[in-house]
Amino acid sequence: MKKKIIKLVSVLLAVAFSLGLMAGCELVATDNRKDMEQVIAEVNVGSDAEALSAAFETMGASVSGEVSSSVDDILSTDEIYKRDLIAYFITYGYSYVSAGYSYADTFELLLDALADRKMVSQFATLYYLSEGEVVVDRDNIGSSAGYTEVAGTDGLRMNKEVSLSGYLSAISAEDPTEAANAGFEYLLTEEEINYAEYIVRMSINQTIDSYEESIISSQTEDETTDSSSDRTTPTGANSMTETYYPSRTENGQKVIDYDVYTGFNSVTECGEYEPLEGSTVYTRTWAYARFINSLRSNYLIEEDERDVTDVHTLSYYAVERRTQLEQQLISKFSATLSLNMTDAMQEEALEYAYDTELRQQQVTSQSDFVSTMDDVSDTSFILYSPENRTYGFVYNILLPFSADQNLVLDEVSTRYGEGTKEYLAARQSDKELFYSIEATDQRSSWFNGATDYSFSAEEEDYSDYYTAGGSDHLFFRDSYITSGEGIDRYAGMYPYNGKVEEREDGTYRLTANKLRIDDFIDEMESYIGFVVGSDAASGGYYAGNGRWDAASGDAYYNVTPADFLDEDNAIDYSASVYYKGSVAGVANVPASDYLTKDSVSYKALSAFNELMFAYTTDTACLNTYFGYSIDSIETATSYVAEFEYAAQDIITNGGAGSYAVVATDYGWHIIYVSFVYTGGTTYDGGFDYALRTQEGTFSYYYYQAKKGEVVSDYVSDRQSELLTMLETEGAVVKHEDRYADLLALASAQG
Repeated sequence: MKKKIIKLVSVLLAVAFSLGLMAGCELVATDNRKDMEQVIAEVNVGSDAEALSAAFETMGASVSGEVSSSVDDILSTDEIYKRDLIAYFITYGYSYVSAGYSYADTFELLLDALADRKMVSQFATLYYLSEGEVVVDRDNIGSSAGYTEVAGTDGLRMNKEVSLSGYLSAISAEDPTEAANAGFEYLLTEEEINYAEYIVRMSINQTIDSYEESIISSQTEDETTDSSSDRTTPTGANSMTETYYPSRTENGQKVIDYDVYTGFNSVTECGEYEPLEGSTVYTRTWAYARFINSLRSNYLIEEDERDVTDVHTLSYYAVERRTQLEQQLISKFSATLSLNMTDAMQEEALEYAYDTELRQQQVTSQSDFVSTMDDVSDTSFILYSPENRTYGFVYNILLPFSADQNLVLDEVSTRYGEGTKEYLAARQSDKELFYSIEATDQRSSWFNGATDYSFSAEEEDYSDYYTAGGSDHLFFRDSYITSGEGIDRYAGMYPYNGKVEEREDGTYRLTANKLRIDDFIDEMESYIGFVVGSDAASGGYYAGNGRWDAASGDAYYNVTPADFLDEDNAIDYSASVYYKGSVAGVANVPASDYLTKDSVSYKALSAFNELMFAYTTDTACLNTYFGYSIDSIETATSYVAEFEYAAQDIITNGGAGSYAVVATDYGWHIIYVSFVYTGGTTYDGGFDYALRTQEGTFSYYYYQAKKGEVVSDYVSDRQSELLTMLETEGAVVKHEDRYADLLALASAQG
């Protein structure tokens, strides 16, 4: 009748109750402790041996003899309480009601989802114990720590021993919550256990924070931050991996470096937890007292719990920890289902998919190819481009005229007529214009905007950055220090180019260095060389007569109108190009390896992209995959004429890794060729199954894209199939009379 919820959402009662119940939601106003603690459903998939056996068969497996005979010892009946359903409704139910579902249908859907969680975690436990191992899809697991690759597959095998006797020993505790938690931990890696613990602590901190914010705001005047001029940040900046948690090494072991701050402990004991601005011991203990009172009011801690100063000892904490450990097991099992699908993705099928797509593009590539280029991404590929044509992408750094210079430009235009050879020559030779343009670092709002993204490399004892000028202030600490993952196609080693002084109020006084165009070219080539690891970037200045081999730009400023005419007396924009250069080796990197992170092509592209974020005032090019798409040299474009000429010229005659500095009415454009299509098949050799796991290769991205297209639906369908088999009358028992009042109460309110 309905598709089961596949990515089963983790229910954090701390969040749910802080948003609803703790605010005095009317749904529970008439409930008392006895009512809230009623069991409204019971789940035990081991109660129906026939259904369990059928579910195993859908996995291509069978229940082992020792597991089959020990199901009653392995599984206990999971109980779903009325308070769980109410919490789930507050978190998710209102969105269903607003979408047109009745209250009754919504409560039933949510109860089904809660039961589904229990069924999946119970079945996963039996499956892993029966198999005697835990094997998952490496692309669908949060962290590979604690796993070993299974050769020739996408699989990772958990390093921990998995046995029935070991599991039964683990769950021997008398307290049911403690036993359940130990059972989950037995099937999880240390990383997964730590992450579950971190989520609980973070959630509780967030709930206490919400109380403390209201306390602080009642004592202080509201302050606002104007972020209207905040500069775009790179996609993925400061984004952490899905299963990141703050950590430190203690006695040779990785442990969580984060704890709940209650005010009864010291904030210095809480690792990387950051207290709110204006927080004091007084405001924090007051907020924590409200939190505890809310737990008591909603029957989430026991009546006999009197010493509540240590949050870790609360029964509520143990229950929340169980919820998160259970979620980790559910996520792990989804990765096991995913592996079953990827194992079935045979080499021949993938090569057939590639060949089919290639043939289709060979037919359709002639029609509006540039529009197709605009769709290129990690999951959308151009496999074929029109023969005998060269297309490409360019990044663009625009260094604009000042307001005063624009007035001078208007005067030149009035005198000579815009676009004429006389205008182009006069514009170029006027030393008040291009010669006097000054580039400055545009990232001031990354210090003083809504979010301070900066950090001092010296204070962090961080040395992996460009030190040949500027400051020691870099950006996106979480990306480059905390996680070490970096940002795709963004080198992250270029500090603010100027003087940085931190004020007492936490803001910064910034004095940007001013660079004329020759200084900028030197800075650009120096930084690209730093990232690449050699003096790979070099070029020459305009020398006249179609040459760019001069040692300086003197000839550029001494042009005459005749320099802007070709042999047919048509306007020739080549004299507008001030400088041409290239990064050695980039053009020789095959397209199939272009984005591998150790290649000169990837490093140079990442360096230029970062410089674009630092200097350009053309923000439309920021956060594009490869920049602007440029048609072949035979075709006119909508770009301004000088830009079009320079871009098409270096794409056609220079190739990937080449760059040019060209003058337009907007100022200087520094154009970098980020990728080219030279006609015909883009990737020599096509899709190579053997390279599908080598990150950065075309075959890797193609494989990930095809896998991503089917894995979600596959896992959803398989999990739905399993749940349909397992949800028998004996496996899931609902006590409808115990929550019927919720339906009546909600209907009365509606």
